[in-house]
Amino acid sequence: MKSTLTFHDLAKTFGLDPREIRLVRHGNKEMKDVREKDVLDVFQHNEKKFTQYSAWQMENKFGDAKFLAMFSPARGTTSLFLGIWSVNGVTKNSALKPEHLEMLRNHELPEKWYRTAVYYHLALTKHMCELSERLIIEWGRSTLSWVQLGDKDVVQVKAKNSIGDFISYDSIRLNYADIQKLFRDSDSNVSWINALSSVKGIYLIKHKIDGKLYVGSAYGEGGILGRWKDYATRGHGGNAMLISLDPKNFEFSVLEISTFTMSQEEIVSRENRWKECLGTRKFGLNESES
Repeated sequence: MKSTLTFHDLAKTFGLDPREIRLVRHGNKEMKDVREKDVLDVFQHNEKKFTQYSAWQMENKFGDAKFLAMFSPARGTTSLFLGIWSVNGVTKNSALKPEHLEMLRNHELPEKWYRTAVYYHLALTKHMCELSERLIIEWGRSTLSWVQLGDKDVVQVKAKNSIGDFISYDSIRLNYADIQKLFRDSDSNVSWINALSSVKGIYLIKHKIDGKLYVGSAYGEGGILGRWKDYATRGHGGNAMLISLDPKNFEFSVLEISTFTMSQEEIVSRENRWKECLGTRKFGLNESES
């Protein structure tokens, strides 16, 4: 007797025929070819580019699929559901026109695809949209097989606006959308709220466009969580060299944690040491005089 909930089970409850769906798991390594960091980041901040990236494929890559269920890599061999795209036809390579080449250029995608690929007409639908970035499936070990017809077991359905369970301080890598979710729905992110509010420390912000770094410290009563709330609200946290940058391109991590017994002076001293070690005054986003 079947007891495990699967992706096909969920698709049926939303009125979709699993036989018409291909499951597509894009890999993060391939994102380097299109000047992007990872799959989820592109989907969150540039859905049009994500759709265009998915649309250019080798002939018959998606078979006779009417829908594509797309996923980004998650932890281990699991994958995070992004959404359902409809397949509304395909233009063969021999029928591509100059406007197709402009599509590639406008979205900073490889122009060589114009010579080698076909163009699938894809459109993001509202099917299962309430499960976007919440549903996690077990893709299995065959991650190289990134387009599949078979079913997958459901591992978890996260609460709305959840960024997942807190694991450890040294594994934190949050984008700006994650930071905003922490404060938009704290009830769905209790483990993160508790962890980040219980420690002070030194944090790092990476500007993903050029890799430049900013080192900051949190020594107030709210701990790291209290300091990051300012970024969620204002984007730049009041830091001069971050004001002109788009916070959507920030990645937040923690360099060092400290207890609430450590003084402000001690934490600032540790902050300055990290700035020296990482060269963020001379080469990064910390002001030289700070």
